[in-house]
Formats: sequence, C-alpha cells, structure tokens
Amino acid sequence: MKGNKLIVDGWQGATRSVNNFNSVDFTNILWKDGGTILSIAEGKENALNNAAVNVTETNGVKLQGGQQLHAGETMTLIKSNVDIGTIAGLNDDGKKEFTTTAGVAAEVQGSIAQPSSTEVTMTVQTVDLADQTMLVAENRAVAAAFVNQGTDLISDSLDTLSHDGRYGTKTFAAVYGNRSKYDVNSDLKINGWSTIVGVGNTHKVKDGDLSWGVFYENGTGNYRTYNSFNNEFFRGDGSLLYNGGGAAVRYNRDNGWYYEGSLRVGTLKSDMDNALMDGEGNHYGYSSESNYYGAHIGVGKVFSLSADRELDVYGKFFHTYTDGDSFDVAGDRFEFDDITSDRLRIGARIRTNPEERVSTYYGLAYEYEFNGDADMRAAGLDAPTQSLQGSTCMAELGLKYQPSETSPWNFDLNVRGYAGEREGGSFHAQVSYLF
Repeated sequence: MKGNKLIVDGWQGATRSVNNFNSVDFTNILWKDGGTILSIAEGKENALNNAAVNVTETNGVKLQGGQQLHAGETMTLIKSNVDIGTIAGLNDDGKKEFTTTAGVAAEVQGSIAQPSSTEVTMTVQTVDLADQTMLVAENRAVAAAFVNQGTDLISDSLDTLSHDGRYGTKTFAAVYGNRSKYDVNSDLKINGWSTIVGVGNTHKVKDGDLSWGVFYENGTGNYRTYNSFNNEFFRGDGSLLYNGGGAAVRYNRDNGWYYEGSLRVGTLKSDMDNALMDGEGNHYGYSSESNYYGAHIGVGKVFSLSADRELDVYGKFFHTYTDGDSFDVAGDRFEFDDITSDRLRIGARIRTNPEERVSTYYGLAYEYEFNGDADMRAAGLDAPTQSLQGSTCMAELGLKYQPSETSPWNFDLNVRGYAGEREGGSFHAQVSYLF
C-alpha cells in the first residue's frame, strides 16, 4: 500500500498497533520535555520500516499557559514494544532536520532521530523569536511616545495662561492634532488627537506673576500595520487611548525669567487587531493597559528686542514613566518592561506685538530623547529593544488673538513640524476664558 499517512494532531496516548503507513506526521505536539506521544503496546515487527516520520512545518509544537521551549529538550514521538524497522530520510548522522513554529511567537529548529530500533525521538536545537512579534514591541514604543506628546500640550497651556496679561480665575481647553512617524524598526505612523481641559488662576506676587492650573487630559490615536508570517502578508489596525490628570504651575518674574513645572498621572490602553498569525492562518489581536506618570520642569528668559518684539529662550526637561504589562496571545506569554522617557528640549521663540490683541510668534527647538527603550519578551524569548532615543528638530508658527481689550476670551493657534527621530506635523488650538 502506498500514500497512507497517519496524522497525529494534538493527541497523546497508547494504541495496540500502527501498520501499513508510509508516513507519520506530528502536529500540535503538546510539549513536555521527556514525554512520549505515541506508544505502541502490541506492535508488529518492522511495521514502520522505511516510513517517514515528520514534524509539520507550521504549528508543529503547541505550548500552553505561558509554557516555554528550550534548546536541548527531547520528546519521544514513537515508542514501541517491538522493533519498528528503520524510518526513512535519516542523514549520515542518523538525524532528520526540521523547522516548525510554536504558537505565534517561536520558530523552532530540531532533529528527528532513531536512537534505538523501538523508538523515534525529536530534539529541539534552537528556539528563536518569530519575526512577526517584532511588531508588538514596536507598537509598545510608539504608544509610549504618544503619551509623551501630552506634555507638549501641558506646557503650551501654561504659556497661554501666563501671557494674556490678565489676573483672575480662568478656564482653559485645548486640542492637539498630529500625524507623526517615529524611527523604530517599522517607522509606524500615528494619527492622533489630544485634549486638555482645566481651571487655573493668575495672580500678582511680590516680583512677578504666578499662574497655575489643574487639568484633565485625554488622547486617542490610530495606526495601521503590516506584518508577515509563513510568507503570507496581512494588515493590522491599532488604537491608542490615554486618560489622566494633573497640575501645572508657572512663575513669571518681572526681570524676564520664568520657571515652570507639571505633574501628571493616568492610564494608557493599546489595542491591536490582526497583529499576529499562527500556522493555521488564525489571526490574533491583543489589548494592553498600563499606568503612566509624568513630570516636567522648565526655565526661560524673555528678552526685549524692540517695542513690538521679544525673544523667548528656554530649556525644558520632560520625564515620563510607563508601567509594564503582560498578556497572552494564542497561549504565548507577552511581557512588556517599564519604559522611562527623558527628553531635553532647548529652543527659542520670537513674539511680535505681544501686548496687542493680535500677536504672532515663530520659533525653533532641538530635542533629545536620552532613554525611551521598550523591551519585550514573548514565550520567554527576548525581542530586540525598540528605542525612541535620538534627536528631533522642531519649527513652529503661531497666532494669539483676543477679540477685544475687555473680552474674557483668548485664543491661540499653533502649527509645528518635526524632523529626526520624530517626523511629521501637529496643529494646536487653545481657548481660555477669564471669570
């Protein structure tokens, strides 16, 4: 008889005999180091002589509940009470090499051998992280970068509150839209919106003005990904959401110096659809949620250039910490480490007609990210670090408007462009109201 194939799919146990098969294929092997899959209790001698024994190219091994696979581990594929004959396809070293996948995260290379006439074994030689999992680590880095953008909105809100030259309690709201690409391995592009609403106050102190505010912040973003597995390409969709709150303060001295700072805390949620695929063509997504904590400090000096023009030179340091998280995808455990971001921004801005109802400003800034490393493990294997570290240059143009000298309303419009580690553009609109 020819062409008879026995497929052992996720099954383990004993049978009386196995006869008249030209090949025995194993798939979805429930891995247990030192375990046995197929036991033959009352076999016939030479029943599998010249039969091929294979581990399927996809989903050869199945891991459960965060189980890990290690090089050097061995399982017995076939164990018989009698001589089964010599299986086909063994090389001069008495082995048959194979490559397969385990879940969505691991690519496995191993060998099939026949150490005795009554048994066939498989041994794991190497276990590597599947290339498709790199996308998950990249998404994690970009999610942290998206939260970082919220500090820009906080700093801008402080600037608007403290530059209208009016005292009292104020409410403020701002929206920040951006399209940015970050220089991680796949250069993911995010389309996002961030908002901030709050209440604050500006009052006179001994040698200057003190402005402060408390706020609620929210950000939503989306992006598209492309991935491949077993030479099949597929598209995924991701979304980001953060919600939080905090407080900010700025002290403007009469001599032109100013100092500012803020604290913020919130939650970051990241969702992905069609992010990963297994060997059977099933697609998987995931959801991750982490807390974030942030702070910034800044110092600057305003120089008068003429009666209608001033120069603002500043330096700001932004710190954001994002907690780690873990989740399962198709039985594989994914673990995110904490992310620490430390950014230093140095810039200058020129304002024209700063005391008028309509004023404009433009500026340049340089920013450097010192950390921003996103580390991940999947199925116990370390993924390459995805990092936001690097330089970004920024150019901006803005307009401030007050409808009349007695109007309680103030408006600020701003556009920015970015090049370097972060590339893209943003638009910012803010309104404040004085009670």
